[in-house]
Amino acid sequence: MKTHEIELEVVKRSDERYQEIRERHYVPNRGTHGQQLHFLIWYKGQAVGIITGASAVYGVRARDEFFNIPPDRNIKQKRYLPAIINNTVFRLEYHEPNLATRVLSKWRKVVVDVWETIYEVPVIGFETFVVEESWRKGSVYKADNWTMVGTTMGSTKVHNEGMNKPSQRKETTPKLIFVRWVNKPTVPVVDYNPSWRQSTPEEKKRARRLQAIRNELYGVKL
Repeated sequence: MKTHEIELEVVKRSDERYQEIRERHYVPNRGTHGQQLHFLIWYKGQAVGIITGASAVYGVRARDEFFNIPPDRNIKQKRYLPAIINNTVFRLEYHEPNLATRVLSKWRKVVVDVWETIYEVPVIGFETFVVEESWRKGSVYKADNWTMVGTTMGSTKVHNEGMNKPSQRKETTPKLIFVRWVNKPTVPVVDYNPSWRQSTPEEKKRARRLQAIRNELYGVKL
């Protein structure tokens, strides 16, 4: 490997190296739910950051309009949202002109390949949410040709009394919404089949196969 090349190492979220950098990210480290892929960013022979892709957020109207997501809840949950990767974390601790954009560009290609392998669902696009500050405007996403489609409402639904009880509204910090197609506008045609839903021998066999693939990827630099 040439020392100036960017490499992305697939790691577990519990990896101490990942967690050390994660604790310095501005978004609180409260865990990741659903589909998720975590990477250490390597550059010039050292780990210089982290980047993560995870399940898409459910209720984002501007995102839904951008990706032409239909109102049908079942189709949205099974077909569209699993095909969109949420860049939940991106922290780079090595400063060099255009490096962040180069990392993001490489991550988009790498994460799609790995995501489609271990989740067996085609990826159509990406989303991310940026807390705006005077020094934080999402410039790296703009440089990588993401589109800012609006701002979140500044509130979210929570189920403090359980999922079967009415939800409540909780105030949150409004965030800039950035989205991007993988290549061109695409309509997903495959429903996501979570491997953890195992009931038949065939489903259990599939789950073991996909977990084995994931295990083999840990520690691999791409």
